[in-house]
Amino acid sequence: MMGSLKHYRAFQIDPDGHVFGCINLVCDDDEQAKRKAAALALVHRIELWRLDRRIAKFDAPRDIVRQ
Repeated sequence: MMGSLKHYRAFQIDPDGHVFGCINLVCDDDEQAKRKAAALALVHRIELWRLDRRIAKFDAPRDIVRQ
């Protein structure tokens, strides 16, 4: 039997540390959610949350930030 899908939120964080956007993710597990969230961290920092628990955070590549 397949497990139920889980809902996550990937918050976009600006250089000053403020949340300016949220992307909803639906994944099988934390690992899949981490892979999807890491792919979002191209320009801005991302914090991945499930309910009230932070799963991970991903920094944007340094060569892109504030050029």
